[in-house]
Amino acid sequence: MESGKREQIRQIFEGFLRERARAIRRLRIEDLDVNPFLIRLLSKELGLNDARSIVRWLVNQRLERGTVTAFGIALQNAARVFSEGTGVEGADILKTREGRHYYIQVKSGPNPIPKEQAKRIADLLRSAQRRNRGSVALFGMCYGTREQVSSIVRKYIGEEGSIDWLAGREFWEFISGDLHCVDEIYAIAAEVGETFRDPQGQTLAEILEGKLDELEREFQALYGAGGEPMWRNLLERNT
Repeated sequence: MESGKREQIRQIFEGFLRERARAIRRLRIEDLDVNPFLIRLLSKELGLNDARSIVRWLVNQRLERGTVTAFGIALQNAARVFSEGTGVEGADILKTREGRHYYIQVKSGPNPIPKEQAKRIADLLRSAQRRNRGSVALFGMCYGTREQVSSIVRKYIGEEGSIDWLAGREFWEFISGDLHCVDEIYAIAAEVGETFRDPQGQTLAEILEGKLDELEREFQALYGAGGEPMWRNLLERNT
């Protein structure tokens, strides 16, 4: 991989972690979705028996949802590093290989998408293809194997939509022209994860522990540290 592209991908991954750090620092106790019934139901199985354990679980639940979505966007941006640009609706990437233009819609992974969304993607890709006679429309997924691709993609984009699709290693090889592209991106992710510090010089783990300390104090002020008084307050204050 060219050093310039490698650096762009590194910056995308670092930017993703910086935004995660900011998201953690911005968290407030009122941001947490306190469902007293669910917490009580899972308390024994997950060890949710005091303020710290409950706060950690609530924070993890909130951060995981945002992290998956945000990293999907980061992967799509990494794929755009290999794009020749596109201004055509329905395509994220334009690639030219052997004189032929390929319009590619990019998703992060092979996870299922709604049927109507799959049909819409196929329609947009065919529309992009018609704008450039002789071009090819593709649907690309940044991770996953062909076996993991959902039946909705196979049916409504592939079979009925007449759009071919690429997943995981074959997708990165196609857009980069390099069989080992996916391995290099994987290595960049590892390097960034091992060396990351936010502008204050802290790792994500350090930021998270500091935030948990803060939220635990606020949780205790609202509900108590543990025991039956805490359980009563959780119900009374959230129903």
